[in-house]
Amino acid sequence: MSTRLFLWALALQSGVSALRRRDDGTAEDPEPAVHKFLVELAPGNNIDGLKKQVEDLAGVVVLKTFESEIFTGLSVDTSNATADTPVDSLRAARHAWPMRTIKRANLPNAERVFDDDLSAKNYSLHRYTGVDKLHAAGHFGKGAVIAVIDTGIDYNHPALGGGIGPGLKIAAGHDFVGDEDFPNGPRQPDDDPMDQRGHGTHVAGIIAGKSDSFVGVAPEATLLAYKVFTSLDGTDEETLIESFLMAYEAGADIITASIGGPYGFSDGAWAMVASRIVDEGVIVTIAASNDGWVGPFFASSGSSGKNVVAVASIEPSTIAAEPFSVNITQEAGSKSVEFGYVPGESSWEVPDQAIIPTSTNSSAENDACEPLPADFPDLTNAIALIRRGGCDFIVKQANIEKFGAKHIIFYNDDRQIISPWTGSAASKIAMIEAEAGKAIVDAVKAGGTARASFTHKSHRVGIYNAAGGRPNEFTSWGGLYDLQIKPDVAAPGGNIYSTEMNGSWGVRSGTSMATPYVAGIAALYVGRYGGRSVHGKTFGRDMFKRIVTSGAAVPWSISDIPPVQDYGYFAPVPQIGSGMVDAVKVLEYTTVLEYENFGLNDTANFRPDHDLTITNNGDEEVKYTFAVQPAGGFEMYEHNFPRDSIIKSLQNLGAPFTLEPEVALPEAVTLAPGESKTVRFTFTLPSENVRPGEMPVYSGKILVTGSNAEALSVPYFGVAFSLLEQIPRQFPDGSPSISSGGNSFGWSFDLSKNARSYPTIYATFEWGVTELRWDIFESGWTEDQWQYPPVVGEKGYIGSATSYIEAGKEWQFDPATMDANATYPFPVRSLGRTYPFIVGYYEFWWLGGLADGSQIPSGNYTMRFAALLPFGDPSKASHWDVWDTPPVLVTREV
Repeated sequence: MSTRLFLWALALQSGVSALRRRDDGTAEDPEPAVHKFLVELAPGNNIDGLKKQVEDLAGVVVLKTFESEIFTGLSVDTSNATADTPVDSLRAARHAWPMRTIKRANLPNAERVFDDDLSAKNYSLHRYTGVDKLHAAGHFGKGAVIAVIDTGIDYNHPALGGGIGPGLKIAAGHDFVGDEDFPNGPRQPDDDPMDQRGHGTHVAGIIAGKSDSFVGVAPEATLLAYKVFTSLDGTDEETLIESFLMAYEAGADIITASIGGPYGFSDGAWAMVASRIVDEGVIVTIAASNDGWVGPFFASSGSSGKNVVAVASIEPSTIAAEPFSVNITQEAGSKSVEFGYVPGESSWEVPDQAIIPTSTNSSAENDACEPLPADFPDLTNAIALIRRGGCDFIVKQANIEKFGAKHIIFYNDDRQIISPWTGSAASKIAMIEAEAGKAIVDAVKAGGTARASFTHKSHRVGIYNAAGGRPNEFTSWGGLYDLQIKPDVAAPGGNIYSTEMNGSWGVRSGTSMATPYVAGIAALYVGRYGGRSVHGKTFGRDMFKRIVTSGAAVPWSISDIPPVQDYGYFAPVPQIGSGMVDAVKVLEYTTVLEYENFGLNDTANFRPDHDLTITNNGDEEVKYTFAVQPAGGFEMYEHNFPRDSIIKSLQNLGAPFTLEPEVALPEAVTLAPGESKTVRFTFTLPSENVRPGEMPVYSGKILVTGSNAEALSVPYFGVAFSLLEQIPRQFPDGSPSISSGGNSFGWSFDLSKNARSYPTIYATFEWGVTELRWDIFESGWTEDQWQYPPVVGEKGYIGSATSYIEAGKEWQFDPATMDANATYPFPVRSLGRTYPFIVGYYEFWWLGGLADGSQIPSGNYTMRFAALLPFGDPSKASHWDVWDTPPVLVTREV
């Protein structure tokens, strides 16, 4: 067996996936760099011995050695390994993973950058999370150390300390990739983590930025800047693991990474390392990602790790706006007021002009939707004020421009405030809050006047956001494919104002922005009570639960498009975890909850009993009572044809409905100071509104309320159907498909460029696949002969196929430029469900090699290409979705 096949065999035992592909055949994230592997040392072996074993293998290159109590092993490149490279001595390896390319969590919309030194005077999100109260009490995170794994940080930004080094806000850092073309080219590491993208700088400001009028969550925390991206959008798991290990060894109390892509399993190398770091006492926060539009069960990669805080995003009720001054004069006198505005395009420069409302009815539903009277005042040197609604902005704009208007302000109705746009450059437009517009209209209606000045100002003001307090449409949904709970908690992530490169400021949206907010709250805790050096190895797990149990439920919402609709239900756990994080609860509460994940699973694997240990760390006796807070239920089976998936997309989920389990709650318990008690909650499956064929999903929280006014919660989540019964097929209609020259089932494995006589299989999946097999049997083999695992020479089993490692990157195999031995073996494991434009399909090329390193001889065979069904028993043939293929004829070219 070749080195590469050996490592793949070891990797597949560890649970890894094959190559993901988009619809256009380009590699999708996370994409395994399948000739590169991460190899973990087996217990009882020496890393130098493993390194020597690997270096002795022909064509194998050791890229990096890791020596840590978290992870000890190597990264290796097998690009030039030969087919006959011996590996019998390579027994010091414990696990192996193909190295993946990982991207930043895609930003859901373009960022808005203000290219001046602007800071937010009245803009703050902290009152929605309780951080303002902690700041008022003098807690700013001093002493906490946070490692930011991202695009680097512009450490010269004045709000981030203006430099890098001991005693500064950015105390140290490292660039793991350099400033060139990684991941397309080689890494060129150095010690300068200067940002090239701005993303990491924005993240750093959310955590610890501070200026005269802007305060991050933990402005006195110390940051370590670890750069894992160049100006290109991609890194790999080797780099992420190396950065996490360096952060751990550097003594970080908290590691935060706004990075990820679709995966949905907890067995990846990065997720495993992150989980181990948590087990050593470090708090780890990772973004839940931004693929919410795909719908449920599309969880991310690193954040899927156990006790890693996967952070979802909530739209805040305040957004940053540019300030302008209004002077209102009435009979009783005059006053100057500062309001905020959102320009349609660029900022305004209007020294002093009168504001003229088009209507004195501040409730008008169709203001300026019809042509105005001919005697309406001239607006050449005035600013028009119009209420939003009733018709498009461009209609109002056209009606007003007839009177010479060059500047138009729309004041909002009850919808989310937006940046207005019409495409017309004849006049400038902007939007202000409803209350600001009403105040101006009412003053003019009462006989007063209003004059506005728009000039450059060095701060931002906060204005009300009607869509605030609800989940962002972009936030990715869980849970994991084994029905564990993800994401875990949520924080403000939509339209977040923070630091940008070159001393500027700007607005970005994404779980990338929510994640550092939670990291900042963790820093406030560490600053006050100490971190892992004080509390020991359990600290990371304890803080995971402390953060999660603080969450507050928010209303159901699946759309950012106004108007905001109130469904009367709470948002589900697979969308936002326990809800909006509460910093006061994290730091101040003396009640502590200890529990294991309240994942209820499906009906066939239902887990009804869950224990919760309550500890009263306060100074007084506390009585605790219990209640259930259900979230909105939903049905996720997609009926529409043609459909992209068996699971509904976000916009097709429809309205929520009542879907609640019965829960046998324990009696109230009274605990003395320092006392603990374990209570049990017994769940019964929902019985009303259950239609198993529609794949119903239910969730909610167990509420724990103390007589000391402390209220915490534990999320629960389950599906009211059997995955195995309701997903009897892993392959959707039309999948798999196969091509090979004449599109036949006879192959010669003639690898000459023009022949292409080998099979190419394209596969898509309805659900995450734990095991995908491509097995070759003797002619006439039937399913009743299936045994697991199959053994070569028994019951007609010839062996498992292999796939070319870069299948799909080119149209076909070219023996002049490609290595026919560069393959990996089946089975492959942990493949996420597919979805167009994200993970479009998986592609496999069989060039005739078998998993044991031999070549398939000429003859007649039976081919079995099969995916294990969710929660299937691999020993049962009926638990596999088997692609029905005719007999296969192989004619080897001599």
